Amino acid sequence: MAWNVTNLNLSMAEGDYGIALPVEIEGTTLGEQDSIKLTFKTAVNGDEILSKTFDGITDNTISLEFTDEESALFPVGGYVYCLDWYQNGNFMCNIIPSAQFKVVDKA
Repeated sequence: MAWNVTNLNLSMAEGDYGIALPVEIEGTTLGEQDSIKLTFKTAVNGDEILSKTFDGITDNTISLEFTDEESALFPVGGYVYCLDWYQNGNFMCNIIPSAQFKVVDKA
C-alpha cells in the first residue's frame, strides 16, 4: 500500500517503507537557506517518535520516505505530525501545526 493522503491526514500500512511521498510546500518560495522539519508524535503535545529535517529543497518539494527502521517505530495506531519551516536555522512558522497520521493493519 502506498501513502494515502486525505486533506492533511496521512495513512500507511504497517511496516511499509521505501515508498516516497512528494510533499509540495505552498505559500512561499523556499531557497537554500530554508529547511523543513517533519515531526511525528504520539499525540498532540505527546512524545516525539521521529523527526526528519529536509535541506536542499528543490521546487518547494520534499520527499517523505521511511526506512525499514523508521517504519518499525510505528505499530498500528494513530499519531500526529507537524511540519515546521526554518530559515537560516531560525523558526519561521508552523506550516502544518497538527494533522493525523494513521498506521493501518495489513491483511
